[in-house]
Amino acid sequence: MNQDTTQVLVSEDVSPQDIAILVLIVAYAGDPTSEELLPIANTLFQLMRHQPMQNDNQLIVIPTALDLCNQLADDVRKSTFETDESTIKRNIASVQSYLLGGLWNITSPELLDSNIVSMMELVQDAKTISVDDIDDGDIKIRFSPRSSIGNFIGKVVATLHLLHFDELFLLYEAFVSYREPTRELFLQLGYQIEENYSEEVQTVKGKTQEEDNELFSTLKSKLNDILDTDISFQTKNIGNKVILPISKYTIQALLDKQIKILETYGSETPQKLKDIMSVMTGNNSSTHSIQSASITNIPSYYYVKYLECLYESDYQGSFQALHQYFDYMVSNNSKYFYHFALISRASLHQYFDEDEKALDSIEEAISVARENKDNVTLTYILSWLFNFMRNKPHLWNHQKFYHNNNESHLLDFLVKKSKTLSLSLYSLSYHFEAFHIIDNGGSMNKYIESLLKGTYVSINDSIPTFMKSMEMSSVVWSRIGNSYLNDIYSDIAYDFAIKSNKLVDGVSLEIRRSYLLYLKGNVDEAYKMLDNLKPRTKKDMSLNKSLQIRRLIMLVNINLNKGRFKLAEKIISMLLDDEIQDIELRTELVYLNAKVQLSLNNNSKSLEIISKFFQSVNSTISQTKSNLYTIMRLNLLKCEIFNNTGNFTRAISLIIQQLQQAKTVGFITIVIEGIVLFCSILNNMGSFVDTFNILNDKMITILSSENKEFTSHALYELSRSCFNILSHQESSRINITDKELFNRILKYLNLSISGFKISINLVMLKKCFQLEEDLAKYQQSPELLTHSQASLDKLQKRSYEEISYGFL
Repeated sequence: MNQDTTQVLVSEDVSPQDIAILVLIVAYAGDPTSEELLPIANTLFQLMRHQPMQNDNQLIVIPTALDLCNQLADDVRKSTFETDESTIKRNIASVQSYLLGGLWNITSPELLDSNIVSMMELVQDAKTISVDDIDDGDIKIRFSPRSSIGNFIGKVVATLHLLHFDELFLLYEAFVSYREPTRELFLQLGYQIEENYSEEVQTVKGKTQEEDNELFSTLKSKLNDILDTDISFQTKNIGNKVILPISKYTIQALLDKQIKILETYGSETPQKLKDIMSVMTGNNSSTHSIQSASITNIPSYYYVKYLECLYESDYQGSFQALHQYFDYMVSNNSKYFYHFALISRASLHQYFDEDEKALDSIEEAISVARENKDNVTLTYILSWLFNFMRNKPHLWNHQKFYHNNNESHLLDFLVKKSKTLSLSLYSLSYHFEAFHIIDNGGSMNKYIESLLKGTYVSINDSIPTFMKSMEMSSVVWSRIGNSYLNDIYSDIAYDFAIKSNKLVDGVSLEIRRSYLLYLKGNVDEAYKMLDNLKPRTKKDMSLNKSLQIRRLIMLVNINLNKGRFKLAEKIISMLLDDEIQDIELRTELVYLNAKVQLSLNNNSKSLEIISKFFQSVNSTISQTKSNLYTIMRLNLLKCEIFNNTGNFTRAISLIIQQLQQAKTVGFITIVIEGIVLFCSILNNMGSFVDTFNILNDKMITILSSENKEFTSHALYELSRSCFNILSHQESSRINITDKELFNRILKYLNLSISGFKISINLVMLKKCFQLEEDLAKYQQSPELLTHSQASLDKLQKRSYEEISYGFL
């Protein structure tokens, strides 16, 4: 849109679309019982409420009469019970004819004025209490002035009475532009447009439009001389320029709708809406107005720009747009939006990892909320603060505005206050409480109780609240280790995200679902799922960054399983160079970094990484614990290092502590991982019978986790213990014959190999086939020996290929 060739006409209470609505009202009043006119009623109420038209989540910025015709057609199809296509088309044509016939019968500003004024006949006298059935020519019904339709007619007619001549002429020109796209459809419906209807060459009493313009200019010049002043008609400046008519209320509705679409889908603002706002807010504004309508004080446009820049990671653009929005709120003395602007500014700083600036904005927001005794806003701000601090617990010692500077006190405040203020915040507070109990080693009964309370509250609130509740529940059940409930809650959250068209939530949940697939051994499918998500995150830089980090983390695990240790080290190094703010992701990187060094046999370096992390936790977090789940996993990794270096005493002592604590908190996943590692330590110590008894007793629990890695490792350790019992001739200690024990070894080993093949764990496959080779030699089985050696040869070739890929 060129600002030099486009004019925007802004109105307060009347626009070309309002005229079209009046035409529909006349048609409806003429036969309100007609089935073919029934869809008009639905469309009327939507349009009178200034609801923007929408098509496939894309706003129709400046609807024309043709857009209205299309909407009427859709409404007819939705409301009819007819199945015959020809009947449906006939009904659509009938409804569209009512509209277009009324629009194309208006051929001059005078007719526009007289036709609209005459519509007051549809409105009863204000003193009338009731009215009998009437049949006054074309009118079958009249509307009360207190009804929605009666009030609408009265408002438009009263506004038209107040228009100056030049304003009426402007409105008529905008009306002509509005109906022009329906010319072809009007002709297709069997109507004709007379010559004097044409806007291209109008003939008025034998005179051409050019002659009429010349006469008008001469009369205007003489009138200027008589009055000794210059009479400016806005129409003179328009000429052949395009006129875009829009009401103040419509543009506000469009902007509000676009904000919701940006927040929900992350989709771009329609270019036409951008162009219109650019024309209206530019220095050389090409905007006309009638009724002195003005939209220069509408700040929503700047909030739209802020969201767009944020998605594009444009710091300067988003900061500038937010400050323009903020300035408008201050100038309007709006206390509510003042809070909102401060919170948005804090979110902006958080988005770009400016923690101190985010705290400054929140400090100011809290101060203003307290000063105004606004408990609703204060509770919302503190909820934002709590969520912010969960990922950055070290900041508790940096802030001075919240006197109880730990999350326990803040959480108590949120649960108590949010109960009477907001169900959404109330549900969120209970979920925060559940995670707080988990992270601080509380009992399973307590955090499950908080989780259920949060879920119950969310059911009685909106879909986004319920969806978030399902997502948080999925995370909790994942830590507990209940794969079935984890999948159910994750699926419910994902289904609601898809139905609600929540782009960000949908992608985040798909990332999580891919990780669950990975744990179940579907490595290739999980990684492909992440790859397929890349096009959906292009317009949201933050979401794209989150996706890339998750992909690289999964890639590290895949490379470790394939023996590409150097490549895994390079990826980890790249991730560590990136300043990741999420505390869970940071601790996950610490874990992976230590695991990579362990795979490279750098045991001391791996221990050093873990020790440094624990030291930083102890020094920066004095009043609250970090993520207990991650700390326990790091301790299990320390046990694995001790196991590899032969320090079995320290390994057993530390692993028993983790198992006891995990059982108290309810972390079945940690318990399972700990049991498998404990059995590996016992096997290395020569306690084969103890290993056999433990794994036999716990195998059902291990299998229930549906974690392919833990299950395959457990089966490997069980087959290893059975082989050592057989080779040491101790089968009598477990009351099993040598033949049955041999069969069990083959069974467990085969299941373990199948699991490691699915997860493409070449490192563990090598150990499995080496055990098979040892068994073949002990049993003197040529067939089994041939199979194991052939498998080891294939695996060796594959390992060389993977190593070459990993730059070793």
